[in-house]
Amino acid sequence: MKNNLFLILIIVLISGFLFADPDVIEKYDDSSSVAAKYLDLTIGAAGAGMGNAYIGLAKDASSIFWNPAGLSNMQRVSYDWNIFVSHNIWLMDTMADNISLAKKFNKIGVFGLGLIYFNSGTIEKYDIDENNKYVEKGTFTPYALTGILSYSNSMDKDIDFGINLKYILDNIDNSMLYTFSFDIGIRYFSPVKNLNFSIVAKNFGGRLGDFVLAKELSFATAYSFEINDFILNLDFDICGKINNNPVYRFGVEFKTPYLLILRTGYRTDNSLIKEGFKDINFGIGIDSDGKMIDISFEPYGELGNSLQISISGSL
Repeated sequence: MKNNLFLILIIVLISGFLFADPDVIEKYDDSSSVAAKYLDLTIGAAGAGMGNAYIGLAKDASSIFWNPAGLSNMQRVSYDWNIFVSHNIWLMDTMADNISLAKKFNKIGVFGLGLIYFNSGTIEKYDIDENNKYVEKGTFTPYALTGILSYSNSMDKDIDFGINLKYILDNIDNSMLYTFSFDIGIRYFSPVKNLNFSIVAKNFGGRLGDFVLAKELSFATAYSFEINDFILNLDFDICGKINNNPVYRFGVEFKTPYLLILRTGYRTDNSLIKEGFKDINFGIGIDSDGKMIDISFEPYGELGNSLQISISGSL
């Protein structure tokens, strides 16, 4: 029965992505029809350092932003609470701050709360006067807030699932729009030791005005192996984007027994930027008894570079 439910969930996810909104077909390869693109930003330096390939590895409070099914991993560890905080210095004066908190309840599951704050920086505002000339009208600072309520549990010993309910508030020059959306994630632990498969559908539900949200459907494979106290984690993701081409991500994480963690990864995107160094990310982390500090570097060619720092730990 549980395996049948798992297959039904997969069919619902795929069908929902293809048919939840007619714009998926009518405006294919037209990202101008998509709102809230900040929902595409990588959250967390660990995942960013691996080329944004982290869906199959996320297993703490940061899972709220990657794959809510990863929260169920907290049922297999000794701690009850986990907290995650990150700051992303993105491109052209934009930035994002994120925080999440997760708590496990025995026999009930794991609950989480998340908050995403995105700031576009200060933008000059202009108008046209009676002489058809541009005149300055001051400045404004667009921002967005996303609140997330998350729940995760195990369907059986081999399948974890998770659900996010999101409230999205978008403010541009005091013009506010809001909507609700949801995420669903499933992680399957294969009979092969340390090999798992995930499927995640994100940002399904409402619209912001006349625009669809930045929906995506991702498939991920993750594998880990240990050699003399050194751990190598691999993650490969295929991410389908609404009204755009799919992107591919591959990440490597190398954990040493000396607190140090090294990361790198390769990602594709749908940008038209061809000049400059891009697509390969790097990261470094320190793990001290479950207390993590991570830093990532993401190059975007001629647009510039993104730096992100994250702190997480169990309580």
